Amino acid sequence: MNSKKRMVLTIAFVISLIPMLLSQYGGGRGVQEISGLLNLSNPIGIVAIGLFVLGVWGKFSVKVARAMGAIGVIGIVAAEVYTYLTWHVMTITGEVSLENSMALAYPEFYFGVAVSVLMVIVYLVVSSDVRQ
Repeated sequence: MNSKKRMVLTIAFVISLIPMLLSQYGGGRGVQEISGLLNLSNPIGIVAIGLFVLGVWGKFSVKVARAMGAIGVIGIVAAEVYTYLTWHVMTITGEVSLENSMALAYPEFYFGVAVSVLMVIVYLVVSSDVRQ
């Protein structure tokens, strides 16, 4: 992968993480707002970021690098879904419930997931050029 593509993917990845700076979860606005950075602080998010960076900037074969980067961007979506389903269990509700997750997530969460899914598509399109 050439350096221009690497820079485009890295910038797009960083931009896709910006919605996580917003309050995405909570019991109520101003009462218990929780930042989307919680998505990145779990092991799935940490490993996903590492795999993306290694896949884009590491010295691996094209297939390995592309797979690592893809797993990284898909891992961010997985981290968001995991956090969505579980963040409130220990702090508010005491139970895993899709209904509670939907009731306690702010619209910013759904925007963030949409941006992350868009990043997966961007990654797959930009990294798919076989002439790399």
